[in-house]
Amino acid sequence: MTAAPLLPVSLTCNTDLRFIDLIQVVGSELLKHMNFSHEDGERVWLAIQEGIGNAMRHGNKLDKRKNIQVTFTPQANRLEIRIHDNGKGVNLDTLPNPNLPENLLKPCGRGVFFMKQVMDQVVMETDESGSTLLLVKQRRGAEHVAEGV
Repeated sequence: MTAAPLLPVSLTCNTDLRFIDLIQVVGSELLKHMNFSHEDGERVWLAIQEGIGNAMRHGNKLDKRKNIQVTFTPQANRLEIRIHDNGKGVNLDTLPNPNLPENLLKPCGRGVFFMKQVMDQVVMETDESGSTLLLVKQRRGAEHVAEGV
């Protein structure tokens, strides 16, 4: 008997940085169920954590009356994470490279750079309801069978 596929999991919470820990429990368990390596899981989680923090800080301006929604969509060979906030979004391609000498001492700008290093796809989508950060991570190795996910 094959295991039932994992369904998308969506969490909605108000803009409070303390909820990142709660979302981490769900995300970490999902990564384990999808057989991501511990190392990949840790890196992916840090990227997700950056995305959620950015959504709360920059998208919703830490306004506790505004919500964020995080949706984990497991697929046979990858995990998609969508982080939605009420902000206008940002063009990810125009953010300055934090490794350039003129940016080394700036206190921000490393999160998106890190996400792009860890994830296979990082895209900002915007519409009238706000912005959604799409993060995609492919599962490595042909030894992972698609039937369980």
